[in-house]
Amino acid sequence: MDIKTSVGGAYGEAQAASPWLTATIYAAAFLTGAIVMSFEMLGSRYLGPYFGVGIYTWAALISTVLAALCVGYFLGGSLADRHPSLRVLAATVAIGSLYLLLLPAFAEPVLQFFVWNIDDIKWGSLAAALAIMFFPVTLLGMFSPFAIRLLMRSQQTSGSVSGNVSGVSTAGSIIGTLGTTFFLIPLIGSRAITLTLGILGLLAGALLAAMSWAGRGRAQRGALALMIAALAVNVPRVGVRAEEPFDPDIRAQMLKHKDGLIVHLETVYNDVFVNKEGSVLKMAFQWKGWHFPESEISLDDPDVLPMLYPRAMSIAAVYPPDIKRVLMLGLGGGAIPTYLARSLPDATIDTVELDAGVINAAKTYFGVRPTDKSHLIEGDGRVFLNRHREPYDLILVDAFTGSYIPFHLMTKEFYQLVHDHLAPHGVAAFNIIPSEKLFDSNVRTLKVAFGDVDLYHSGDEEVIVVGRLDPLTEAETQQRAAAAQERYHFHYDVAQLVAARRIAMPKVLKGEVLTDDFAPVNVYDAEGRRYWRQK
Repeated sequence: MDIKTSVGGAYGEAQAASPWLTATIYAAAFLTGAIVMSFEMLGSRYLGPYFGVGIYTWAALISTVLAALCVGYFLGGSLADRHPSLRVLAATVAIGSLYLLLLPAFAEPVLQFFVWNIDDIKWGSLAAALAIMFFPVTLLGMFSPFAIRLLMRSQQTSGSVSGNVSGVSTAGSIIGTLGTTFFLIPLIGSRAITLTLGILGLLAGALLAAMSWAGRGRAQRGALALMIAALAVNVPRVGVRAEEPFDPDIRAQMLKHKDGLIVHLETVYNDVFVNKEGSVLKMAFQWKGWHFPESEISLDDPDVLPMLYPRAMSIAAVYPPDIKRVLMLGLGGGAIPTYLARSLPDATIDTVELDAGVINAAKTYFGVRPTDKSHLIEGDGRVFLNRHREPYDLILVDAFTGSYIPFHLMTKEFYQLVHDHLAPHGVAAFNIIPSEKLFDSNVRTLKVAFGDVDLYHSGDEEVIVVGRLDPLTEAETQQRAAAAQERYHFHYDVAQLVAARRIAMPKVLKGEVLTDDFAPVNVYDAEGRRYWRQK
């Protein structure tokens, strides 16, 4: 067969052996290999919220990728023999990459369909993986046999060509695997990574198309060069793409749901109840027969906070002159981190939640989702602080389990740990219940750790205690509140909240300082149940 035919009728023998052609195909092999393995690792982020991240999910992901590559190798080899053209190869890469660009728009309803219609987690995860991953991986998997066919000039070089293409593609796979798991997932989130992979794939397709049109004149080559440059410039911008910290489609679906109990979930740590009343979606925990409201959101207005204490928690944002990093311990239905993410769009917000079942409920029913700036982390809040040294401008602690806060999140050592993780001028806010002895002990312990604390009543049950690093008078705090409201435009005016909700420090605190060695929190909480009965 004429060499011109083997590369799409645009090259003579010298051109087919051109180092530019060889380098382009190898570069595309590296990129497609990286994209496939990066997408496989990313698949766990898509399937995890619906099917967990256990052995069944990984088996489904690995089997799907292997099956897609298997089909892609057969199809790629067959198509390369019949149509050995760079343009055909470029089209397969471009179509698969375009699918990746569109995937974030439809992945969630597809995954919800399978999780609701297939009870068996094994088959549900496999069906979901096939639905969202098989098509693009098959197209990208066609690249290697196609590339070998285009590069092979004689039987004497068949071994080295096959080895080189496979080796370069595998090198890309290694980079894609490690780069995605070690760096990209914690840095920019799954949606941004998916879009980046799609853009990189289109860049690879554009490079291949440019080589196939290389003989068609300088004008076309110049236009292609500009297009490729534009794609390359846009790749890093994907990582900073702003997006809502919740899925509006999920909230719209829940708004249409009939009122009443939506689901009762038994998690490792809690009995979780999700109820709907009108446009308000509620999460509550049951503990020893008592129902404790944990979180509420407005389904038709993301800036509305139906419960009063989250509004009071936002007061803490008036203290730091600048807020770049926020840590939230306790998720619930995500009302507070979502509110802050919308009010502080330039801040990075890390939300740590111990109960994986609560995280799943927040995603499934409340529409909470991670973004480039808002991160959801499963784990114990104190363990997280022990393992991470990064300072935060604002730390919010709302870690109730039913009626009580776990004792290890109410001791001097924990409060000191929070104190040590504050950036200069940083503050920490704690949501506590004013049951007599436990409240006094808690405030005494906070004063030991922080020195300066302010108290704010939520307007309902809770008291928000703010531990600060800067010495501030009430007048200076009010000035900062006015400046923060002017800067951030909170839905609930923090200047008014500071003026209306501030309460005086009790002159006498009867409780003891709580430590890791001495923290009879459960006893105090049992005594404080009289408070709940009175309420």
